[in-house]
Amino acid sequence: MVAVFLLMLVLFFGGILVGIDKASEGIIETRGYSVSDDDAIGSQVDENGKAEVNVMGENLQQINLENKQEEYQEVQSTHLTQKVAGNLERGVKWFYNQLIHTAYQLVQAFF
Repeated sequence: MVAVFLLMLVLFFGGILVGIDKASEGIIETRGYSVSDDDAIGSQVDENGKAEVNVMGENLQQINLENKQEEYQEVQSTHLTQKVAGNLERGVKWFYNQLIHTAYQLVQAFF
């Protein structure tokens, strides 16, 4: 019985040590220390004048502001739809609550 307990204790602490080691490796990779070309940040400018930036292995490109404004306006129009849907939801909930409240009072009057 004691041997089984000691074996379980050793396995438990071994698992803790392996978990701590894996977490440490993940943190190091997240910080960008394991990037293959030894630069966490790099930048390039192509022949068209667009800037490309490499941040920890991810390519980021220069964004056209006009395209972003169009996307924002599309999102705003959907936002208006969401507001209308939210107001409709509140109205339906209020009506349902009033209906249930009235039914409850009606039942209370008879019983």
